[in-house]
Amino acid sequence: MVKVYQLPERLRDELKKPLGRLITNDQIDLELINQIRCNELIVSVGDATTERLIQFGVIPSIQVIDGKEMRCERPKPSIAHVTEIYTENPAGFISEDALKAIIKALKMEKPVRIIVNGEEDLLTLPIIALYPLKTLVLYGQPKVGIVLIHINQQDKYNAFKILKEMGIELNKIVKSN
Repeated sequence: MVKVYQLPERLRDELKKPLGRLITNDQIDLELINQIRCNELIVSVGDATTERLIQFGVIPSIQVIDGKEMRCERPKPSIAHVTEIYTENPAGFISEDALKAIIKALKMEKPVRIIVNGEEDLLTLPIIALYPLKTLVLYGQPKVGIVLIHINQQDKYNAFKILKEMGIELNKIVKSN
C-alpha cells in the first residue's frame, strides 16, 4: 500500500489561486516563449501546458502529466526520445510514490516524463520545494492561462509549509532515495 498525504480542506481555496505569475492565454506570445526557452531547467505540470510548450518548440526538461484535461481523458502530448516514469497519485493527495518519482526525475537524463495514474495537480508543490532555485515551473490555470514560477526561497518556504501541513516530511523521503 502506497502512503498518501491528503490536502487539508482549509487549503483547497488557497491553492486555487496562482502560486506564481499568471500569464493569460492572450498574453502568450513569441517573446514570452523565448524567455521560457532561456531557462536551464523547465518543468511542466499538466497535459495541456506540456502540449502547448511542445507546440511552441519548448521541450520541458521534466513533464508531469496524467492523460487528462479538466478530468477528461485526452491523448498524451507527443514527443520523441523522452524517458518515462510511472507513478500513482490519487486526486486531492500527494503519494510517497509520486514524491519518489519527482526526486528520481531530477537525477535522470532529460527530458523525463512522469506519467501519473490519478491526478498531477498537487505535485507542483513538492517540485517547488525540492527542485533547484531558478527552476522554471509552469502549470495551467484552467480556462485562463499558464502560471510561471521561477523558484525562489519564498516559493520554497511556502511549498514546504503546505507540505508540512499535509504531514509530509520531505527530508526523510529525500534521505531514503
